[in-house]
Amino acid sequence: MNNKSIFFTSLFTSLALTACGGSDSTTDAEVVPTTPEEQVEEVVIHGPFSTGTTSIPLSVYFDLETMSVVTLTDEEAKTDTQWDIAFNRTDIYLNNADADAPVSVYFTGNNSDFFDGDGNAIADSFINATPETELEDFEAVMLEDVPADNELFLVDQSNRVLDGFYLYDTTTHVVSADDTHAYIVDSDGTYTKFKASAITTEGYDLAEITLTYSNQTDVDTEFATVESDVVVNAAEACAAYEGIFIDFELGQVVSSSDDWDVTLPCNDDNTGASFEINLAEDATAMQDFDNTYTGIDLEALRYYDFEENVYNVRAFDELSWYSYGLDGGHIIWSQYGVYIIKTATASYKFQITSYYNTDAESGNYSFRAQALK
Repeated sequence: MNNKSIFFTSLFTSLALTACGGSDSTTDAEVVPTTPEEQVEEVVIHGPFSTGTTSIPLSVYFDLETMSVVTLTDEEAKTDTQWDIAFNRTDIYLNNADADAPVSVYFTGNNSDFFDGDGNAIADSFINATPETELEDFEAVMLEDVPADNELFLVDQSNRVLDGFYLYDTTTHVVSADDTHAYIVDSDGTYTKFKASAITTEGYDLAEITLTYSNQTDVDTEFATVESDVVVNAAEACAAYEGIFIDFELGQVVSSSDDWDVTLPCNDDNTGASFEINLAEDATAMQDFDNTYTGIDLEALRYYDFEENVYNVRAFDELSWYSYGLDGGHIIWSQYGVYIIKTATASYKFQITSYYNTDAESGNYSFRAQALK
């Protein structure tokens, strides 16, 4: 039997046990034996929960306290505090809507034997692992394994994609443009690569900023070789338009009712601007701090890291839960890592058992989760 056959045999065996559950059901996949002294809590596999397809992805929001799906739109989920963990294709999100008590995660390091001394995945360890063979790792994690040091837990952090355009000298208190940090904006059918090339300050405010840019339209293959400048006098722009709105296609400051691409907020008396650049709602952007890109390949657009104005740096990106293509194909293999997820009220152990349903369709999460008591 080849490796792929082993995978699908394992996959269908483990997931057939969950087939009777709905999209938000909990299924009894394994029962932990009991002893005469105590009744041990039943261990179950939750799912599979569908996160749609690559072309039409959708998010699944899960509440660890009730062990159930919370039905929300993506917009509602941004401020909702009931859900703890969310899934969208291979991305996993933790709830950070409560800034004082964001959901956090710690990796126990249970599966170090899945990797060699150089940190490379050992294919056979991944391919031959099943929910049954990795149950012992899950069972072994107890409440006393929760680290007392909160610094060991990671959270999802919200960032602005256009942050980092200036430098601040803590000794001289001088603010200057960081012209090594470039950004690429996708807005209104135009791709613009820009950087802040000069900044003048007035007190604590930004008085003038020069944005150096070049455009690529949807019929071009690269950014224009000749760069242009937009010089923004913050006081004048704020007085004229009650805000600073920049259209890179026109290369000038415009009003809020025009098709602008980026904006800077004015201070309270409209005499200057804050040190913040934001995207238009219908625009996305990516950072090019290494000055890598001379253009955007439109046929490969889905593979670029374009983000909305505010985006998450996900904890599970650093604590990756899977390996890909270990058999030379396109299968995602769970590491069966055991994580400790801490909410405002409890700690839970968590282990992903599959990314596929019984029809071998991707984006269908099954996992174990249990409160640590």
